[in-house]
Amino acid sequence: MPLNRNTLMRIKIIDDCLHRRYRPWTIEDLREACEEKLSEYEGVDGVSLRTVQRDIELMRGDKLGYFAPIVVKNRKYYEYEDPDFSITRLPLSKQDIEELSSAMDIIAHYSGFRTMTGQEDVLTRLQDHIRYQANHSQIVFIETNKKLKGLNFLSCLYDYIKRECPLTIEYKSFKSARPSKRFVSPYILKEFNNRWFLLAYEKKNKYINTIALDRIVKIEEDKGGEFIRNTFFNPQDYFEDMVGVTRELESKKERVILKVDSDQAPYILTKPIHGSQTLVDKDDTGGITIALNVIQNLELERVILGYGDHIEVLSPRLLRHRIARSILVSASKYTDRPSAL
Repeated sequence: MPLNRNTLMRIKIIDDCLHRRYRPWTIEDLREACEEKLSEYEGVDGVSLRTVQRDIELMRGDKLGYFAPIVVKNRKYYEYEDPDFSITRLPLSKQDIEELSSAMDIIAHYSGFRTMTGQEDVLTRLQDHIRYQANHSQIVFIETNKKLKGLNFLSCLYDYIKRECPLTIEYKSFKSARPSKRFVSPYILKEFNNRWFLLAYEKKNKYINTIALDRIVKIEEDKGGEFIRNTFFNPQDYFEDMVGVTRELESKKERVILKVDSDQAPYILTKPIHGSQTLVDKDDTGGITIALNVIQNLELERVILGYGDHIEVLSPRLLRHRIARSILVSASKYTDRPSAL
């Protein structure tokens, strides 16, 4: 059974107490220290002596890998036999280093989140140290675009969302000659197709807006504004019902039927277009018919169009017509034009 947060916090408190040798610690002293800190930080009332005794046994044993040298002096006072021991000073095992190395490769992908000055340098030094200990080079490479505009806003937006701060955002769409101001309550940061978006409640129009970070010019806290808490949608359901990030709040899911030829069928079966994808039929040539239960949006259309002539939309009729029109417009651009080759 995994350890819960309170158990780990109690163990850390006990370690802090035993590491401070300016006074002796009875089991009751340790219990009171745990109770006081947990009440202050977690709002937890009451820690029993039996709970603290179990925590001490956990620290002594091999389950957590601490093997803490906790001894009892004069049948009363608890202390570390080694005065320099602390669970925070334990050396990392080879497996620990390997797992940290993989995690650091993934964390590095999100270097746009900088919550303190110099964190990027700290991250680099940690990577170098872990790789030196592990004696291997980077293994995990995640697609990213460090030149993408707007990544510098990730950290501050993350902080504003946590603190529930109303914001004033200067935003310049591709069709506008100059930026416009938007007064919003920020809710969620979402990555899609290697781009970042902010979902926020826009005060003026009273709706949920999807704001691309690469079109944000400036962000300021709206100190005189009011933060409107999200009572409009469940984030998990909001994203689960669609491909991508854009939709109307009141949009409903529809059953989308797609026919896929044998060339692309294996790829779509192993990498579904959407989590709701189900196999409806399979023909003699290896082609398949699949069904999606999704909200129609621009991102879904772009995914379908990305498969070119390998996919045919069977239904709904309106989506079939939109895809057909896009293909015809695209084909017309190649008609009666001299080849560039």
